[in-house]
Amino acid sequence: MRATLAADRLYALSIRPQEWDGLRDRAELGLRWGPLADDPATPARRHWFLLVLEARVRLPAEDPLAAQHPDGLEVLRCGWEAELELPVDLPAAAIDRADEVVGGLMAKAMELVNAVAGRAGAEPLLTQAMLDALHRRWAGQG
Repeated sequence: MRATLAADRLYALSIRPQEWDGLRDRAELGLRWGPLADDPATPARRHWFLLVLEARVRLPAEDPLAAQHPDGLEVLRCGWEAELELPVDLPAAAIDRADEVVGGLMAKAMELVNAVAGRAGAEPLLTQAMLDALHRRWAGQG
């Protein structure tokens, strides 16, 4: 069933804008989306979901920290909470994939991340093209 977005809010933000800016060509983005502290089997009219946008940079082999971070250095973790509303009580598992909601939350996260990067003296770290590519990758998984 299609849910509507009732509310959204920043859940958490961890960002290392200087490290990301210096290694932006090595950045890899990831996206997760799913129910937040919600029993997927319990019917309800409102369900909370969490979008997590992450970025890691692969350190050059000669960097002394490279061996300590073989999966890359996390430079972003941004969680955005979405409160979804259904017309009737249903379990969270009955909610259709929320591509439009996810895209809208990604745009809000991008605005926040780029504002924080600007305050740290960095150029925008996320672009709409980067998010579009990530959204397409994520949508292809479902």
